[in-house]
Amino acid sequence: MKRNSIKWKILKYNIIIVMLLITLTTIIFNISVRLYFEKDIIKQLDKVAGHIEDTALKQGPDFFPEPGKEPPKIEDNDNEMYRYYFMLDRSSREYTSVLNAEYVLLDKNKEIITPFPEKTKVSTANILSEINGKIGDFQNIQDEKYVDFSLSDGRYTAIIKPVSDKNSFGLGWIIIYSSLEEVNQLQMGINIILFIIVVLSAVIIIIFSSFLSKKLSAPFSSLNQHIRSIAERKFGAKIDIPVYDELREVINSINLMSDKLEIHNKAQKTFLQNVSHEFRTPLMSIQGYAEGIKYDVIESGVAADIIMGETKRMTDLVEDLLYLSRLDAIEETYNCDVLNLTQLVDKTIERINGIAISSNIEIRIDNINEMVKVYGDEEKLSRAIANVVSNCIRYASNFVEIHMSINCSNLVKLTISDDGPGFEDNDIPHIFDRFYKGKKGHFGLGLAISKNIIERHNGKITAENSTSGAIFIVKLPLANEC
Repeated sequence: MKRNSIKWKILKYNIIIVMLLITLTTIIFNISVRLYFEKDIIKQLDKVAGHIEDTALKQGPDFFPEPGKEPPKIEDNDNEMYRYYFMLDRSSREYTSVLNAEYVLLDKNKEIITPFPEKTKVSTANILSEINGKIGDFQNIQDEKYVDFSLSDGRYTAIIKPVSDKNSFGLGWIIIYSSLEEVNQLQMGINIILFIIVVLSAVIIIIFSSFLSKKLSAPFSSLNQHIRSIAERKFGAKIDIPVYDELREVINSINLMSDKLEIHNKAQKTFLQNVSHEFRTPLMSIQGYAEGIKYDVIESGVAADIIMGETKRMTDLVEDLLYLSRLDAIEETYNCDVLNLTQLVDKTIERINGIAISSNIEIRIDNINEMVKVYGDEEKLSRAIANVVSNCIRYASNFVEIHMSINCSNLVKLTISDDGPGFEDNDIPHIFDRFYKGKKGHFGLGLAISKNIIERHNGKITAENSTSGAIFIVKLPLANEC
């Protein structure tokens, strides 16, 4: 897996997030569990201490010696001593869930008077030493006090309850303590279970992330293959794969680009074929008449006129080609300004009216009196209109009519029509294609130039048949920048 791939990055970030979540979950969970256990331990110790206190105060007078005397021997009061020990021991177990509570009874002189002290798991002296080190003198303790301490076998927690003012038989303090080893073991067990759950979850998430990243990167692989096909000039194939909405627009754009490139490729091939044909005919004619002059088979005056005519035709063709190529160029500049479209049309008609007169065609101008302002390049717009009018003159029988109107969408509509035979049905879709010519067409570039110029002015040009002939409709925005 490549490190710069989307698949790797998705998987990497998911792994980082999973590790962070595992760490945060473990830390927060352990803190929460520890706080809960500590609170619960204090609660349990408090209950145990209260119960032991009640038991010790109620049952203690018969078993504690008077101050300054030795405690009774076990054999002197064996059954009663065992019963008392059992009651205290049961009190220390009754309210606990995870604790193993033990107790120490001290008289008012801080002497240990716990029955059977040898039965305790930990040295009572060590416990008292640690507690003394934590709290100082027992005489200063007026209320019950909690204390944590450590011994060689682990951590402990204890509660110290002063009871000297609650009895008259010499009991001074009750110390209830418990090892936290069982709590630590329980927490360790919970952590092990948590670790197993987290690891399994991490494995599942990583597998899912790997699958997801692979699924997300799959469309990009298909796109890459398709783009390579386009680079190899294979424009026909379409991308048709299930993708997410975020990629749908990209795929649609690539498909549209592929279609346009295919159209452009076909147009380019057609263009080269047509250009070759358009140049071949005058060149063959020039060559033939030049050879006729050379071998004296054609009068030089006639041949010269034909050669000059064909040369002019080629010059016009080259000029149109160069002009169209400049229009296609991105860097082609448009010298836009606010124009009076009415005056522009009048000047254009004056310039080409001689062609109409020589062809016995009348140009009629209808409803072109008021000032109509558009924003555009005067020279280019004039050429575009002239090309359309010239095309109508070429096919008209008697007249060409020009009409102008403004609609409510801030557009000026310029209609140019003739009374000729109109378009063939199969010609209409190709009227503005380069080198597409009708029966009386010249090079098939004039209308293509007009379409390019008008569209660059944010306008639109269409062609259709009317009841009396062909009609061109030009729409331009009013005084908007091109």
